Amino acid sequence: MRDMLESISERVRDALRALPASFDKGLELYTGADGTPTSNIDKFAEDVILECVEEMNLPLNVLSEEAGLIDRGMDRTLVIDPVDGTHNCILDIPLYSVSLAVGTRSLNDIEAAVVRNLVNNDLYTAEKGKGAALNGCALKVRDADPDRCAALVYLGRHADAETMKVVKRAGRVRSMGCASLEVCMVAQGKFDAYYMNCDLYEKSIRVVDIAASALVLREAGGEVVDLKGGKLDMPLDLNARSNFLAYGDPRAKEVLL
Repeated sequence: MRDMLESISERVRDALRALPASFDKGLELYTGADGTPTSNIDKFAEDVILECVEEMNLPLNVLSEEAGLIDRGMDRTLVIDPVDGTHNCILDIPLYSVSLAVGTRSLNDIEAAVVRNLVNNDLYTAEKGKGAALNGCALKVRDADPDRCAALVYLGRHADAETMKVVKRAGRVRSMGCASLEVCMVAQGKFDAYYMNCDLYEKSIRVVDIAASALVLREAGGEVVDLKGGKLDMPLDLNARSNFLAYGDPRAKEVLL
């Protein structure tokens, strides 16, 4: 299953790289199934993935932020974010990804995951119970220094007021605009945690955004929790949203929550 996800991510990478300079990545086409505008680049990448599903005759349903749930009568579902970090992509900020995961009912039964950085081609992979890897090398979260936690934090216009308290508890803070890669950076040991707290429910994280990266982090020894500290689970449903903390070492959780 992981090999199949890797192959699909390669197809997306190659297709995006082959786009002509005249392609208007930011053109808004319509409102997607998740209630947000679908840009030209999102639809293009999603179409590549859906073509792969048909060509490979994969025994999977598909859940995507643009098309919603495509029920193909299967037991398992391919959960996709065709381009995570869309605004980075539109602005040519080199940090955006394709995120692919396979599961049955919820975030906690995701069994295989791939996150590919569509700029530098870094490939994060995970299989449940088999560990996580970056470009084939095993991943492990780092030990946190409670006095110098380095955190990635959502700092967009809908960041809750509590966010600044978290910022002040951390030693260093960055906000990069691509949740899947930010969670993977925690798995990689570059940061101690990623924190997202939105003041509007509908602006919080969707399962398509973190289905893959959550498994990568968990298989690297970290965890993803809600802001009460309980293990985060979300149904494979675009209507479900959540604020969350992804961390490597539990000491980072103690500092930031």
